[in-house]
Amino acid sequence: MNKSESIQNLAAALSKAQAEFPVIKFDSVNPFLKNSYASLGAVIAGSRPVLAKNGLAVTQLTFGEDGVVGVETMLLHSSGEWISDRVSMQVGEERGKSSAQVAGSIVTYLRRYSLASILGIYADEDGDGNKPAPAELKAREENKPVEDASVSETMTIEDACKTTTSQNKQYGSMTIDGLKAMLSAMHKKLANNELTPEEKAEVERKIKAAQMVLNAKVNKEI
Repeated sequence: MNKSESIQNLAAALSKAQAEFPVIKFDSVNPFLKNSYASLGAVIAGSRPVLAKNGLAVTQLTFGEDGVVGVETMLLHSSGEWISDRVSMQVGEERGKSSAQVAGSIVTYLRRYSLASILGIYADEDGDGNKPAPAELKAREENKPVEDASVSETMTIEDACKTTTSQNKQYGSMTIDGLKAMLSAMHKKLANNELTPEEKAEVERKIKAAQMVLNAKVNKEI
């Protein structure tokens, strides 16, 4: 990940934005795994008004060389602060498609995952056929943020502060910069899409805990 010298204003704005993001509509279905997911358009449409309200913007630039295409996603704040990261994939062959079409599909795929990752947005059901929890389904039906229906009922700020890192350090004892760096690393781990469903659930739980603690520290509530 790359970033500006300071991301203090960006972090505060992103924390507010994440509390305001609506539940992103799962408007597409994977024809192979049969699981629902939010398309790139749905993620953009759901996040853009909230980003603009909080002085945030996203730009995604493509790059490619030697059979590899990638996307660099940059999250910017009106103060001039920014963070960015890159992700790329090899362009393979696909029956019935030209190389340009395959590359285009990969770019769309990478843009969707990168955008959801950098914003901390949930955009996919589990790929192994697991269904969303009842509380999450209810939240979608009522157009409420998932965290309002599930996380807030199962995790308090005290629980979040007691969550520990792999070095057994409690989140509540970490600095704001330390929490930001850890959140960035965990979001990147999710974006790599190499976790088992159990590992993914644990990383997402820790992200929510870290975000709760970060928000509380930024707002000087703890």
